Parts: sequence; structure tokens; C-alpha cells
Amino acid sequence: MTTFIGVLHIIVALVLIILVLIQDSKSDGALGMGGSSGSNSLLGATGAQSLAGKMTVWAAIIFAVTCLALATLTSSKTKSVVDSLPLPTAPAQEHFPTEATDAAAGAAAVPATETAPAATPAASPASPAATAAPAQK
Repeated sequence: MTTFIGVLHIIVALVLIILVLIQDSKSDGALGMGGSSGSNSLLGATGAQSLAGKMTVWAAIIFAVTCLALATLTSSKTKSVVDSLPLPTAPAQEHFPTEATDAAAGAAAVPATETAPAATPAASPASPAATAAPAQK
């Protein structure tokens, strides 16, 4: 529907431009096609509006209606571009545990399939702490 109205709007705009250019003004007309004023009149030489004048009025009315229809059909229902963005997820709460809650949280965080680390880890012979400890004796 929007495409049809858009194409109609462009055609009516071009027809309106042509009709305005061929109309008689107080002089001979924009394109010099005026001729005598009575020959272009719809009802003769009685001074009634010319055929080009009536067609221009109707083309202007159709142009205005298509303008309003396109504006209505293409208007967005949201008020802002930001309104169409997805809602952000809640950020993770930063938790600064104390020493008592840190040990409890660390024990609770270990899954059941894993073994909990020993209270005093055994130093491997490759670690620098294991080589430095006997040297202090």
C-alpha cells in the first residue's frame, strides 16, 4: 500500500509541475503555450476557470492527500530510537565478602564432582616455595 501511494505521489507531483508550467498567467504563460485565453477555457470565453486550472486544483488536492497518507503510513509508533532498543540485562551485583563469608562462599562454590583443596597445600618440589623453605633452616 505504501509503495502504491508513493508511486502515485511521484506521478501526481510531476503532473502538478507540468500543469503549473502550462497555465496562463497574466502574460502569455510560462512555456508560451497560452494562445488566446478563450481557447483554453472549459466553458468558453465566459471567464470560467480553465481546464488546466481545474486539473491543477485536483492534482494539488491529490498531492496533499498522498502527502498525508504517506506521513501517516510511514510514521513510527515509538517516540524515540532509544525506545526500540532492547532492555539491558541487570548487571551482576558486585559483592565484596568478608573473611568469614569468603571461606563459606568458597566452600559452597566448589561443585560436588570436584574435590575441595586441602587446608594446607603440599608444596611440589618444582615450586620456588619448596626450595626456599629448607634453605632457611
